[in-house]
This record gives sequence, C-alpha cells and structure tokens, in this order.
Amino acid sequence: MRVSEPTLDLKERIKTALEENPGRPWCVHRLYEELVPTGSPRARDEMLEVTRRAADELVREGRANREFVSATAIGIQCEDALYWSRRSGKTALAEFGPEYESPTILRRLGSHIQCRGL
Repeated sequence: MRVSEPTLDLKERIKTALEENPGRPWCVHRLYEELVPTGSPRARDEMLEVTRRAADELVREGRANREFVSATAIGIQCEDALYWSRRSGKTALAEFGPEYESPTILRRLGSHIQCRGL
C-alpha cells in the first residue's frame, strides 16, 4: 500500500509531537484534535482513522510506542490507543506513573467519552 503525502506529513507531525514531550503519552484523539486541521463533523471519524493509521505506522517502524486502553472493564464503552516517544525509555503506560495505571487511566478514558460521540 502506498502512503499518501498528507499521511507522510501527518506521521512526521505526530513523531515531532511525541518527541517534543517524551514524558507524556498522547491518545489518538488528542493527536487528531491538535495535529489535524478541523473539518466537517462527518470527516472527523475518517480523519481519526487516518491519524490512528499514521501513528500505528510509526509504531510498526519502531519510531513510537503504543498501548491500547479499554474502559469496558468499568462499564464504559470507550477504547483508545496511547502513543509515546521511544525516547521516554518506557515500554508500558503504567511506567508513566499513577495517572496511567489502572483504574485511574480507565476513569480518565471514561471522562473522555465524548471522543466516541456519545
């Protein structure tokens, strides 16, 4: 599959954002909200998926780390992926401290429920 220029540009913007703040993971929704120009609400889901794919490519290339988080265990239908710089030296979210450990991270994800349009 060939990667488009806008996707390559987005990958670089994501990598730069992660590198500039290696001590804090970014969820895919934050990456989208801060790095993708706003468009119509209909395009939001599409662009979230483009953002996720660009960030996932960085993970596959070994240029970023990722961990999936699901709040279904606490009864909230919300899932997300968090990405962070490899420069952080951390391999799991919990290594970032108590705010990224369960159940705190699950509650934070639940408060982020608007990300799914609910």
